[in-house]
Amino acid sequence: MIDRADTIQLTELTDENLLEICRAAQVIACECPAYIARILRQVRVFREYTTNCMEQFPADHETHEWLATQAMAVEEILFRTMVELMQREGLIDGGCNVSLSKLSDRARSTMLKQIGKTS
Repeated sequence: MIDRADTIQLTELTDENLLEICRAAQVIACECPAYIARILRQVRVFREYTTNCMEQFPADHETHEWLATQAMAVEEILFRTMVELMQREGLIDGGCNVSLSKLSDRARSTMLKQIGKTS
């Protein structure tokens, strides 16, 4: 959930939170957090799709259940990767909140360094 302090609690990265991370990180500079967030969102959409396929195609239930389980495992890996990346970048506070303004400032600073200007 996004609060007024411009942070996101990392207990769960909702689709809305992933979009906010993408917006905060999206500049010409390194977009790794935004890229991981987009992949994570795509995996979630795929998992939901395969879950729906279980109901629509009962004959293939076992295959779609396996696909959904695999997608969930990928989602968990991407979530842990996102959290660790943000920890390494100093974007998470002691309460496991992501600072969107720090993320945006970091991306802006990186871009300015790439073009030879200081922030």
